[in-house]
Amino acid sequence: MFEREPVVGTMSTQVARILGTRIVGGEFKPGEALPVEAELCAAFGVSRTTVREAIKHLAGKRLIEVSPKIGTRVLPFNEWNLLDREVLAWRLQAQFDSQIVEDIFEMRLCIEPRASYLAAQRGTTEDFAQLERRYAELAKASGGEVRLVAQADLEFHLSIINTSRNGLFITIGGAVKAALRVSSEMLHRNASNPGEDLALYDAVRQAITTRQPDDAAAAMTRLLQASRRRLLPLTTPGDAV
Repeated sequence: MFEREPVVGTMSTQVARILGTRIVGGEFKPGEALPVEAELCAAFGVSRTTVREAIKHLAGKRLIEVSPKIGTRVLPFNEWNLLDREVLAWRLQAQFDSQIVEDIFEMRLCIEPRASYLAAQRGTTEDFAQLERRYAELAKASGGEVRLVAQADLEFHLSIINTSRNGLFITIGGAVKAALRVSSEMLHRNASNPGEDLALYDAVRQAITTRQPDDAAAAMTRLLQASRRRLLPLTTPGDAV
């Protein structure tokens, strides 16, 4: 079933990554069994101990379930730990499609406008100074190397989430960093008018640092909606798993 796979780094972690990517990419459907242990050992050129550790790793993320009677089977989509950093990264690696973009932006539109509102209310002078620095870094990188622009974009958004002082928002923001980074890279790689995009960020910055919560939430909503509209045409069609 498998061609021999190159395994780099920690053996069990890399076996888990390859299998996890194939599961979230749809090669193994919910309810289907994974290959038996001996076949996985042969495919990856690793020991039974390594395979067992990888399987335990995936089971901990609720991608699979191991049973003595039925073997190792893929769990339904609604059981997966979708906010797990590795699971999210594997989904992005397997297929960056319209469904995951919609999922990401639906979540971001629920969280980031409110985080912007709270940041405008709760931010300190130091918080606002950091946000100003993040915006300046983004402005400086704008139109340049995509990786640097995407990183500056990510830091701008995370700065706002952190300033919200909402512990759950901060935890979720940290969990979805991989998704934000990948989507930012695609956005800035295909930016047609960096100056126009920067104006959307500037509106968020100004509203937060002048303590205008409603304006901050509205500005963040406009920024996210504009990003979503530009990103969707770059993806492949996708359906929920």
